[in-house]
Amino acid sequence: MGFAPETQANKSANYVDIDSPFLSSTFKVWIVGLIFFMVFMHLFALITFPGKSIISDKFILGLALLLIGYLWTQELRDRYRLQQMNQTLLEAQHKLEEAEIDTITSLILMEEAKDPYVHGHSGRVAKFSVAMAEALNYSHDTKETIRRAALLHDMGKLIISDEVLLKPEKLNNEEWEVIKQHPQKAVDILDPLRFLYLEKKIILHHHERIDGQGYPKGLKEQEIPLESRIIAIADAFDAMNSARIYREPCSKEYILTELRKVAGTQLDADLITVFLRLLEENPWFWERT
Repeated sequence: MGFAPETQANKSANYVDIDSPFLSSTFKVWIVGLIFFMVFMHLFALITFPGKSIISDKFILGLALLLIGYLWTQELRDRYRLQQMNQTLLEAQHKLEEAEIDTITSLILMEEAKDPYVHGHSGRVAKFSVAMAEALNYSHDTKETIRRAALLHDMGKLIISDEVLLKPEKLNNEEWEVIKQHPQKAVDILDPLRFLYLEKKIILHHHERIDGQGYPKGLKEQEIPLESRIIAIADAFDAMNSARIYREPCSKEYILTELRKVAGTQLDADLITVFLRLLEENPWFWERT
């Protein structure tokens, strides 16, 4: 995902004059001190020289209000500029985070490109997962977290040898144990990216099963993060709906039967109900590339 070039209008709308000086705290203290000094001297003059008006009350009151108004407007100005600067920094941070995710996603796409049978798998899992999140009325932030986790869910396979990943025959026990390490490997790779805290937790548990027979932790039922259960369904569906080196894509009838069969044991039964409805309403789910 590249950064779109900014137009002059965008620059003007987002421009913050960072070089423009803020009103310093010392200067504010001096102005407040000046106001108190003027009021004090005026009161002192009234007490010391009763009946004499050295400086009119209106002048003192007007000057004090003028200085207070000046401080107030400058304080609002500085606060607004701070908010704008914070917003600019947050937007810059978001762009950097997206750039890091895009870089990692590119690595996954490169890995998938080596095997035409899984090419585009992560992207499709992300689309299916987000569609489920939308059906469940999740917030934008939660949907974005699920999308990121789905895109990165197989990242641990980057460090698994092609001899194991692309093996056309059935994996032996030792090779299967290597495959089962990929969720933890993904978390290890992503560990330096602190802002992906939720995504890493989701990725770690996307191969857990409702009956507790999954991996890597053997969690069951509600112990498994809901987002992980969503991705597990999308992952299982795409695996069955796609060709593999050792088989052709499964038939639509077989996939629907299998999803219903594993509901409540391997996959979340309530979420399966939601997903089956989405399969009926969205024919594009079944498109194969």
